[in-house]
Amino acid sequence: MNKFALIALALAAALYGSGARAEAAAPTWKPLTPGTSWNWQLDGRAANASMLDALANPKKMLDIDLDATSAAEVARLKAKGIYVVCYTEVGSYNTQRADAAEFRKVPGLIGKQMDGFEDEYWIDVRKTDALMPIMTARLDKARAKGCDGVEPDLDDSFNQGQENTGFDLTLEDSLYYLQLLVDAAHARGLSMGLKNGPEMAPYAAVFADWALNEECNQHGECAGYKEFVKRNKAVFQVEYRSNGTRVQDFCPADNNNGFDGLLKDASELLHALPREACRNG
Repeated sequence: MNKFALIALALAAALYGSGARAEAAAPTWKPLTPGTSWNWQLDGRAANASMLDALANPKKMLDIDLDATSAAEVARLKAKGIYVVCYTEVGSYNTQRADAAEFRKVPGLIGKQMDGFEDEYWIDVRKTDALMPIMTARLDKARAKGCDGVEPDLDDSFNQGQENTGFDLTLEDSLYYLQLLVDAAHARGLSMGLKNGPEMAPYAAVFADWALNEECNQHGECAGYKEFVKRNKAVFQVEYRSNGTRVQDFCPADNNNGFDGLLKDASELLHALPREACRNG
């Protein structure tokens, strides 16, 4: 499928989704706009918002694990004016998740083991009839806990290749699946972003509410995310010290692009601290 057809697909999906059903109504989910101070903590520890508490910027977001965070903890963060994004995997089967048995019930859903992650396996995201009930249950959990938005990890599994996932997935497959997820999130008053997937970014910017990217500066893949900023949607961008990266290596580019950049230690060490922001603290 050529680029023009993909753009048409994304536009049609957006119109079929939340936009067409609520043309005159304001969205029930809260937007995330450029210039938001934020942090990303996926270490299973209690959420640490101390670095955000100290900032004058009224726009603040903390991204934390859905299962590792209680409703009381979410309420505590929101009482401080922090927008809470809850992380979950949408492109993998994780044997440690509470709903793992639901994945095992679906024939042919589970693919190859993820390299470096003994508890995770790729899944066939084309099986949306079977997958969406599992994912909407997770979205229901996010809503019940009070999350404002959801980070859909591994939504870009098509770019891993059949040799790694076990499935011949395409860009169109991933875009279609993400649109279904975003639509389901919106129906529950939740925002949802694009996670990574630089090839998806120009098209997903039409319907996803924000983006979270790892290492687009490192790999020269940032251009597509500008489409989010053009629509006044935040791009949360992360680079890692483990690659030898310093803030001066990427922050000028992030600031110029309107991205909200952070420098963290490593993708395997997403503790609250250390954290260096490119702008807005």
